[in-house]
Amino acid sequence: MVDDGSTDGTATICDQYCARWPHLFRVIHQRNQGQGPARNAGITAAHGRYLGFVDADDWVEPTMYATLVATAERSHAQIVVCDVRKIYAATHRTTSLLSLPDATDHVAIATYLKYGLNNAYSGNKLYARSCWQKYRYQRMVYEDLDILLDMLSCCERVAYVQQPFYNYYKHAGSTTLDYTNPRLFDIMTAYQDAIEHAKVTYQDAVTYCVAKRILINLATPGFADYLAEFIELIRQLRPIFEASPSIMSDPAIKKICDYAGQLTLPRRFICEREDWAQSWHQYSRNFKTIIPVAKALPADLRQRSNHFKLDYWLLKTLFEQGGLLILGTVKLHRPFGRLRAGGDVLAFEGEHCLLVGAQPRSPLISELLQQLIVGSESLTELLTMVKAQPERWSAGTHKIRLVDIKDWLQ
Repeated sequence: MVDDGSTDGTATICDQYCARWPHLFRVIHQRNQGQGPARNAGITAAHGRYLGFVDADDWVEPTMYATLVATAERSHAQIVVCDVRKIYAATHRTTSLLSLPDATDHVAIATYLKYGLNNAYSGNKLYARSCWQKYRYQRMVYEDLDILLDMLSCCERVAYVQQPFYNYYKHAGSTTLDYTNPRLFDIMTAYQDAIEHAKVTYQDAVTYCVAKRILINLATPGFADYLAEFIELIRQLRPIFEASPSIMSDPAIKKICDYAGQLTLPRRFICEREDWAQSWHQYSRNFKTIIPVAKALPADLRQRSNHFKLDYWLLKTLFEQGGLLILGTVKLHRPFGRLRAGGDVLAFEGEHCLLVGAQPRSPLISELLQQLIVGSESLTELLTMVKAQPERWSAGTHKIRLVDIKDWLQ
Protein backbone atom coordinates (compact mmCIF):
# COMPACT_ATOMS: atom_id res chain seq x y z
CA MET A 1 0.00 0.00 0.00
CA VAL A 2 1.23 3.48 -0.83
CA ASP A 3 0.06 6.24 1.49
CA ASP A 4 0.54 9.27 -0.73
CA GLY A 5 0.48 11.97 1.96
CA SER A 6 -3.09 11.22 3.08
CA THR A 7 -4.73 13.50 5.64
CA ASP A 8 -7.89 11.51 6.44
CA GLY A 9 -6.67 8.71 8.67
CA THR A 10 -5.60 6.41 5.82
CA ALA A 11 -2.05 6.21 7.19
CA THR A 12 -3.30 4.78 10.48
CA ILE A 13 -5.49 2.20 8.73
CA CYS A 14 -2.55 1.10 6.57
CA ASP A 15 -0.35 0.68 9.65
CA GLN A 16 -3.06 -1.36 11.36
CA TYR A 17 -3.30 -3.73 8.39
CA CYS A 18 0.48 -4.18 8.37
CA ALA A 19 0.53 -4.89 12.09
CA ARG A 20 -2.28 -7.44 11.86
CA TRP A 21 -1.19 -9.19 8.64
CA PRO A 22 2.54 -8.49 8.24
CA HIS A 23 2.91 -11.41 5.80
CA LEU A 24 0.34 -9.84 3.45
CA PHE A 25 0.77 -6.08 3.68
CA ARG A 26 3.54 -3.54 3.49
CA VAL A 27 3.02 0.23 3.49
CA ILE A 28 5.02 3.10 2.05
CA HIS A 29 4.37 6.51 3.59
CA GLN A 30 5.39 9.46 1.40
CA ARG A 31 4.52 13.11 0.93
CA ASN A 32 1.75 13.71 -1.57
CA GLN A 33 3.11 13.43 -5.10
CA GLY A 34 0.09 12.34 -7.13
CA GLN A 35 -1.26 9.12 -8.52
CA GLY A 36 1.53 8.37 -11.00
CA PRO A 37 4.45 8.75 -8.56
CA ALA A 38 2.50 6.80 -5.91
CA ARG A 39 2.14 3.88 -8.31
CA ASN A 40 5.83 4.18 -9.21
CA ALA A 41 6.75 3.79 -5.55
CA GLY A 42 4.68 0.60 -5.40
CA ILE A 43 6.23 -0.75 -8.61
CA THR A 44 9.74 -0.24 -7.25
CA ALA A 45 8.96 -1.86 -3.91
CA ALA A 46 7.02 -4.85 -5.27
CA HIS A 47 8.65 -8.30 -5.46
CA GLY A 48 5.92 -10.47 -6.98
CA ARG A 49 5.72 -11.95 -10.48
CA TYR A 50 2.62 -9.91 -11.24
CA LEU A 51 1.57 -6.33 -10.57
CA GLY A 52 -1.85 -4.73 -10.30
CA PHE A 53 -3.17 -1.34 -9.23
CA VAL A 54 -6.23 -0.36 -7.22
CA ASP A 55 -6.80 3.35 -6.72
CA ALA A 56 -7.93 4.72 -3.37
CA ASP A 57 -11.59 5.26 -4.32
CA ASP A 58 -11.97 1.96 -6.21
CA TRP A 59 -12.40 -1.68 -5.26
CA VAL A 60 -12.11 -5.08 -6.92
CA GLU A 61 -14.27 -8.18 -6.77
CA PRO A 62 -12.89 -10.86 -4.40
CA THR A 63 -12.01 -13.30 -7.19
CA MET A 64 -10.43 -10.76 -9.55
CA TYR A 65 -6.75 -11.38 -9.00
CA ALA A 66 -7.09 -15.15 -8.55
CA THR A 67 -8.87 -15.33 -11.90
CA LEU A 68 -6.46 -13.02 -13.70
CA VAL A 69 -3.37 -14.81 -12.32
CA ALA A 70 -4.78 -18.20 -13.35
CA THR A 71 -5.42 -16.82 -16.83
CA ALA A 72 -1.90 -15.41 -17.04
CA GLU A 73 -0.39 -18.72 -15.95
CA ARG A 74 -2.45 -20.67 -18.48
CA SER A 75 -2.04 -18.30 -21.43
CA HIS A 76 1.48 -16.94 -20.76
CA ALA A 77 0.07 -13.46 -21.41
CA GLN A 78 2.07 -10.45 -20.25
CA ILE A 79 -1.15 -8.52 -19.57
CA VAL A 80 -4.57 -9.89 -18.64
CA VAL A 81 -7.51 -7.54 -19.00
CA CYS A 82 -10.95 -7.59 -17.40
CA ASP A 83 -14.01 -5.36 -17.70
CA VAL A 84 -14.76 -2.26 -15.64
CA ARG A 85 -17.86 -1.32 -13.71
CA LYS A 86 -18.10 2.48 -13.47
CA ILE A 87 -19.97 4.05 -10.58
CA TYR A 88 -20.81 7.75 -11.08
CA ALA A 89 -21.38 9.30 -7.67
CA ALA A 90 -22.86 12.57 -8.91
CA THR A 91 -25.63 10.92 -10.97
CA HIS A 92 -25.98 7.65 -9.02
CA ARG A 93 -25.44 5.80 -12.29
CA THR A 94 -23.60 2.54 -12.92
CA THR A 95 -22.35 1.21 -16.24
CA SER A 96 -20.57 -2.00 -17.19
CA LEU A 97 -19.62 -2.56 -20.83
CA LEU A 98 -17.71 -5.37 -22.47
CA SER A 99 -14.15 -4.52 -23.44
CA LEU A 100 -14.27 -6.97 -26.36
CA PRO A 101 -16.98 -9.24 -27.81
CA ASP A 102 -15.44 -12.49 -26.53
CA ALA A 103 -13.15 -13.70 -23.76
CA THR A 104 -9.87 -15.08 -25.09
CA ASP A 105 -6.39 -16.14 -24.03
CA HIS A 106 -4.96 -14.55 -27.15
CA VAL A 107 -6.35 -11.06 -27.82
CA ALA A 108 -5.73 -9.55 -31.24
CA ILE A 109 -3.71 -6.64 -29.89
CA ALA A 110 -4.37 -4.32 -32.83
CA THR A 111 -8.10 -4.92 -32.44
CA TYR A 112 -7.96 -4.20 -28.71
CA LEU A 113 -6.00 -1.00 -29.29
CA LYS A 114 -8.41 0.20 -31.97
CA TYR A 115 -11.79 -0.92 -30.66
CA GLY A 116 -11.43 -2.28 -27.13
CA LEU A 117 -12.94 -0.40 -24.22
CA ASN A 118 -10.87 0.44 -21.15
CA ASN A 119 -7.60 -0.15 -22.99
CA ALA A 120 -5.96 2.87 -21.31
CA TYR A 121 -7.06 2.09 -17.72
CA SER A 122 -4.45 0.79 -15.29
CA GLY A 123 -6.73 -0.82 -12.74
CA ASN A 124 -8.49 -3.43 -14.90
CA LYS A 125 -5.24 -5.21 -15.81
CA LEU A 126 -2.81 -7.70 -14.33
CA TYR A 127 0.75 -7.17 -15.54
CA ALA A 128 3.74 -9.46 -15.69
CA ARG A 129 6.49 -7.78 -13.73
CA SER A 130 8.61 -7.66 -16.89
CA CYS A 131 6.15 -5.16 -18.42
CA TRP A 132 7.44 -2.50 -16.05
CA GLN A 133 11.15 -2.86 -16.69
CA LYS A 134 11.20 0.19 -18.97
CA TYR A 135 8.05 2.02 -17.89
CA ARG A 136 7.12 4.41 -15.10
CA TYR A 137 4.17 6.76 -14.79
CA GLN A 138 4.67 10.47 -15.30
CA ARG A 139 3.46 13.02 -12.77
CA MET A 140 0.45 14.16 -14.77
CA VAL A 141 -3.25 13.64 -15.33
CA TYR A 142 -3.99 10.87 -17.87
CA GLU A 143 -0.81 9.09 -16.78
CA ASP A 144 -2.44 5.77 -17.82
CA LEU A 145 -3.13 6.95 -21.36
CA ASP A 146 0.41 8.28 -21.57
CA ILE A 147 2.03 4.81 -21.37
CA LEU A 148 -0.52 1.97 -21.55
CA LEU A 149 -1.16 2.05 -25.30
CA ASP A 150 2.61 1.94 -25.76
CA MET A 151 2.95 -0.94 -23.29
CA LEU A 152 0.18 -2.93 -24.97
CA SER A 153 1.84 -2.40 -28.35
CA CYS A 154 5.03 -4.00 -27.00
CA CYS A 155 3.32 -7.14 -25.65
CA GLU A 156 3.57 -10.51 -27.36
CA ARG A 157 0.36 -11.79 -25.80
CA VAL A 158 -2.64 -10.23 -24.06
CA ALA A 159 -5.55 -12.20 -22.57
CA TYR A 160 -9.09 -11.06 -21.74
CA VAL A 161 -11.44 -12.20 -18.99
CA GLN A 162 -14.98 -11.06 -19.70
CA GLN A 163 -16.00 -10.10 -16.17
CA PRO A 164 -16.46 -6.62 -14.60
CA PHE A 165 -14.03 -7.32 -11.76
CA TYR A 166 -12.79 -3.74 -11.36
CA ASN A 167 -15.09 -1.13 -9.79
CA TYR A 168 -14.13 2.37 -10.84
CA TYR A 169 -15.68 4.99 -8.56
CA LYS A 170 -15.92 8.36 -10.26
CA HIS A 171 -16.68 10.80 -7.47
CA ALA A 172 -17.97 14.30 -8.17
CA GLY A 173 -14.61 15.92 -7.38
CA SER A 174 -12.61 13.72 -9.74
CA THR A 175 -9.92 15.65 -11.65
CA THR A 176 -10.94 14.15 -14.99
CA LEU A 177 -14.56 15.21 -14.43
CA ASP A 178 -13.68 18.79 -13.49
CA TYR A 179 -13.24 20.31 -16.93
CA THR A 180 -12.28 23.68 -15.43
CA ASN A 181 -9.07 22.16 -14.03
CA PRO A 182 -6.12 23.29 -16.18
CA ARG A 183 -4.30 20.05 -15.36
CA LEU A 184 -6.46 18.48 -18.07
CA PHE A 185 -4.10 20.04 -20.60
CA ASP A 186 -2.00 16.96 -19.84
CA ILE A 187 -4.23 14.96 -22.17
CA MET A 188 -2.49 16.63 -25.13
CA THR A 189 0.89 15.36 -23.89
CA ALA A 190 -0.54 11.89 -23.27
CA TYR A 191 -1.82 11.64 -26.85
CA GLN A 192 1.49 12.81 -28.29
CA ASP A 193 3.46 10.36 -26.15
CA ALA A 194 1.15 7.46 -27.01
CA ILE A 195 1.73 7.90 -30.74
CA GLU A 196 5.41 8.75 -30.48
CA HIS A 197 6.35 5.74 -28.36
CA ALA A 198 4.13 3.02 -29.87
CA LYS A 199 5.84 -0.01 -31.34
CA VAL A 200 6.03 0.27 -35.15
CA THR A 201 3.98 -2.94 -35.57
CA TYR A 202 1.00 -1.31 -33.88
CA GLN A 203 1.60 2.32 -34.82
CA ASP A 204 -1.48 2.38 -37.03
CA ALA A 205 -3.69 0.88 -34.31
CA VAL A 206 -2.47 3.33 -31.64
CA THR A 207 -2.88 6.27 -34.01
CA TYR A 208 -6.44 5.18 -34.79
CA CYS A 209 -7.18 4.85 -31.06
CA VAL A 210 -5.86 8.35 -30.37
CA ALA A 211 -7.86 9.88 -33.23
CA LYS A 212 -11.04 8.17 -32.03
CA ARG A 213 -10.47 9.35 -28.47
CA ILE A 214 -9.85 12.94 -29.56
CA LEU A 215 -13.14 12.94 -31.48
CA ILE A 216 -14.91 11.68 -28.35
CA ASN A 217 -13.27 14.49 -26.36
CA LEU A 218 -14.40 17.05 -28.94
CA ALA A 219 -17.98 15.77 -28.62
CA THR A 220 -17.84 16.12 -24.81
CA PRO A 221 -19.25 19.53 -23.77
CA GLY A 222 -16.72 20.04 -20.96
CA PHE A 223 -13.78 19.75 -23.33
CA ALA A 224 -15.05 22.74 -25.34
CA ASP A 225 -12.85 24.88 -23.09
CA TYR A 226 -9.85 23.14 -24.71
CA LEU A 227 -11.05 23.45 -28.30
CA ALA A 228 -8.14 25.54 -29.59
CA GLU A 229 -5.60 23.20 -28.03
CA PHE A 230 -7.27 20.17 -29.60
CA ILE A 231 -7.29 21.87 -33.01
CA GLU A 232 -3.58 22.64 -32.69
CA LEU A 233 -2.86 19.07 -31.58
CA ILE A 234 -4.74 17.71 -34.59
CA ARG A 235 -2.88 20.12 -36.85
CA GLN A 236 0.40 18.79 -35.45
CA LEU A 237 -0.64 15.14 -35.80
CA ARG A 238 -2.37 15.50 -39.16
CA PRO A 239 0.50 13.99 -41.23
CA ILE A 240 0.46 10.93 -38.95
CA PHE A 241 -3.33 10.66 -39.15
CA GLU A 242 -3.25 10.92 -42.94
CA ALA A 243 -0.59 8.19 -43.08
CA SER A 244 -2.81 5.80 -41.08
CA PRO A 245 -4.64 3.27 -43.31
CA SER A 246 -7.17 2.58 -40.54
CA ILE A 247 -8.09 6.26 -40.18
CA MET A 248 -8.22 6.95 -43.90
CA SER A 249 -10.50 3.95 -44.48
CA ASP A 250 -12.96 4.95 -41.74
CA PRO A 251 -15.10 7.92 -42.87
CA ALA A 252 -16.18 8.78 -39.32
CA ILE A 253 -12.63 8.89 -37.91
CA LYS A 254 -11.16 10.45 -41.05
CA LYS A 255 -13.17 13.58 -40.29
CA ILE A 256 -10.65 14.44 -37.59
CA CYS A 257 -8.40 15.89 -40.27
CA ASP A 258 -11.03 18.55 -41.03
CA TYR A 259 -10.25 20.22 -37.70
CA ALA A 260 -6.68 20.93 -38.79
CA GLY A 261 -7.94 23.66 -41.12
CA GLN A 262 -9.78 25.58 -38.40
CA LEU A 263 -8.32 28.85 -37.16
CA THR A 264 -6.83 29.36 -33.72
CA LEU A 265 -5.53 32.63 -32.34
CA PRO A 266 -1.77 32.72 -31.65
CA ARG A 267 -0.48 31.87 -28.17
CA ARG A 268 0.47 35.42 -27.21
CA PHE A 269 -0.81 37.71 -24.51
CA ILE A 270 -0.39 41.41 -25.30
CA CYS A 271 -1.01 43.76 -22.41
CA GLU A 272 0.01 47.00 -20.73
CA ARG A 273 1.03 45.25 -17.50
CA GLU A 274 2.38 41.75 -17.04
CA ASP A 275 0.18 41.03 -14.02
CA TRP A 276 -2.89 41.42 -16.24
CA ALA A 277 -1.91 38.14 -17.93
CA GLN A 278 -1.45 36.23 -14.67
CA SER A 279 -4.88 34.61 -14.51
CA TRP A 280 -4.80 33.88 -18.25
CA HIS A 281 -1.49 32.04 -17.85
CA GLN A 282 -3.00 29.92 -15.08
CA TYR A 283 -5.56 28.51 -17.53
CA SER A 284 -3.29 28.04 -20.55
CA ARG A 285 -0.04 26.43 -21.59
CA ASN A 286 3.01 27.78 -23.46
CA PHE A 287 1.84 31.36 -23.94
CA LYS A 288 4.19 34.30 -24.32
CA THR A 289 3.45 37.68 -22.74
CA ILE A 290 4.36 40.79 -24.75
CA ILE A 291 4.51 44.26 -23.23
CA PRO A 292 4.65 46.68 -26.18
CA VAL A 293 7.57 49.10 -26.26
CA ALA A 294 7.46 52.70 -27.47
CA LYS A 295 8.18 52.97 -31.17
CA ALA A 296 7.80 55.56 -33.88
CA LEU A 297 4.35 57.12 -34.02
CA PRO A 298 2.29 58.39 -36.95
CA ALA A 299 2.43 62.19 -37.18
CA ASP A 300 -1.23 62.53 -36.16
CA LEU A 301 -0.55 60.82 -32.82
CA ARG A 302 2.63 62.58 -31.75
CA GLN A 303 0.81 65.39 -29.96
CA ARG A 304 -1.87 63.14 -28.46
CA SER A 305 -1.94 61.99 -24.83
CA ASN A 306 0.12 59.06 -23.62
CA HIS A 307 -3.08 57.08 -23.30
CA PHE A 308 -3.70 57.30 -27.07
CA LYS A 309 -0.07 56.43 -27.77
CA LEU A 310 -0.30 53.32 -25.59
CA ASP A 311 -3.54 52.29 -27.33
CA TYR A 312 -1.73 52.59 -30.65
CA TRP A 313 1.26 50.49 -29.58
CA LEU A 314 -1.00 47.80 -28.14
CA LEU A 315 -3.08 47.62 -31.32
CA LYS A 316 -0.03 47.78 -33.55
CA THR A 317 1.53 44.80 -31.73
CA LEU A 318 -1.73 42.86 -32.04
CA PHE A 319 -1.91 43.69 -35.76
CA GLU A 320 1.66 42.58 -36.43
CA GLN A 321 1.81 39.44 -34.28
CA GLY A 322 -1.74 38.37 -33.51
CA GLY A 323 -2.86 36.91 -30.20
CA LEU A 324 -4.95 38.09 -27.27
CA LEU A 325 -4.91 41.75 -26.24
CA ILE A 326 -5.80 41.95 -22.54
CA LEU A 327 -7.35 45.25 -21.50
CA GLY A 328 -7.63 44.88 -17.76
CA THR A 329 -7.20 42.52 -14.84
CA VAL A 330 -9.59 39.58 -14.46
CA LYS A 331 -9.80 36.36 -12.46
CA LEU A 332 -10.68 33.40 -14.63
CA HIS A 333 -12.03 30.09 -13.40
CA ARG A 334 -11.71 27.94 -16.52
CA PRO A 335 -9.60 27.51 -19.68
CA PHE A 336 -10.50 29.69 -22.65
CA GLY A 337 -9.94 27.45 -25.67
CA ARG A 338 -13.37 28.38 -27.03
CA LEU A 339 -12.35 32.02 -27.16
CA ARG A 340 -9.16 31.22 -29.03
CA ALA A 341 -10.74 28.83 -31.53
CA GLY A 342 -11.80 30.78 -34.59
CA GLY A 343 -11.24 34.23 -36.01
CA ASP A 344 -11.21 37.64 -34.36
CA VAL A 345 -13.06 37.98 -31.07
CA LEU A 346 -14.12 40.80 -28.74
CA ALA A 347 -14.99 39.69 -25.20
CA PHE A 348 -17.07 42.09 -23.08
CA GLU A 349 -18.12 42.32 -19.47
CA GLY A 350 -21.21 44.48 -19.81
CA GLU A 351 -20.15 47.38 -22.02
CA HIS A 352 -16.46 47.10 -21.17
CA CYS A 353 -14.22 45.16 -23.55
CA LEU A 354 -11.69 43.07 -21.62
CA LEU A 355 -10.16 41.09 -24.48
CA VAL A 356 -9.46 41.52 -28.18
CA GLY A 357 -8.31 38.42 -30.01
CA ALA A 358 -7.07 38.60 -33.59
CA GLN A 359 -5.07 36.89 -36.27
CA PRO A 360 -1.95 38.69 -37.53
CA ARG A 361 -2.81 41.49 -39.97
CA SER A 362 -6.49 41.34 -39.12
CA PRO A 363 -8.64 43.72 -41.24
CA LEU A 364 -10.58 44.78 -38.14
CA ILE A 365 -7.42 45.66 -36.19
CA SER A 366 -6.13 47.57 -39.22
CA GLU A 367 -9.35 49.57 -39.30
CA LEU A 368 -9.21 50.25 -35.56
CA LEU A 369 -5.65 51.52 -35.95
CA GLN A 370 -6.68 53.92 -38.69
CA GLN A 371 -9.62 55.24 -36.67
CA LEU A 372 -7.37 55.68 -33.63
CA ILE A 373 -4.98 57.78 -35.71
CA VAL A 374 -7.49 60.05 -37.45
CA GLY A 375 -10.38 60.10 -34.98
CA SER A 376 -10.89 61.37 -31.46
CA GLU A 377 -12.08 58.15 -29.81
CA SER A 378 -9.89 56.05 -27.53
CA LEU A 379 -9.50 52.30 -28.04
CA THR A 380 -12.10 51.62 -25.34
CA GLU A 381 -14.61 53.88 -27.11
CA LEU A 382 -13.87 52.35 -30.49
CA LEU A 383 -14.45 48.84 -29.20
CA THR A 384 -17.78 49.91 -27.69
CA MET A 385 -18.72 51.28 -31.10
CA VAL A 386 -17.85 47.96 -32.76
CA LYS A 387 -20.11 46.16 -30.33
CA ALA A 388 -22.98 48.58 -30.90
CA GLN A 389 -22.81 48.57 -34.72
CA PRO A 390 -20.59 45.72 -35.97
CA GLU A 391 -22.02 45.99 -39.48
CA ARG A 392 -20.25 49.33 -39.94
CA TRP A 393 -16.85 47.75 -39.43
CA SER A 394 -14.77 44.96 -40.88
CA ALA A 395 -16.50 42.94 -38.19
CA GLY A 396 -19.55 42.84 -40.43
CA THR A 397 -17.73 41.10 -43.25
CA HIS A 398 -15.08 39.11 -41.39
CA LYS A 399 -17.39 37.42 -38.89
CA ILE A 400 -15.84 38.76 -35.72
CA ARG A 401 -17.20 37.12 -32.62
CA LEU A 402 -18.77 39.28 -29.90
CA VAL A 403 -18.67 37.32 -26.65
CA ASP A 404 -19.93 37.84 -23.10
CA ILE A 405 -16.92 36.89 -20.97
CA LYS A 406 -18.87 36.34 -17.74
CA ASP A 407 -18.85 32.54 -18.22
CA TRP A 408 -15.07 32.58 -17.80
CA LEU A 409 -14.89 34.90 -14.80
CA GLN A 410 -14.94 34.00 -11.11
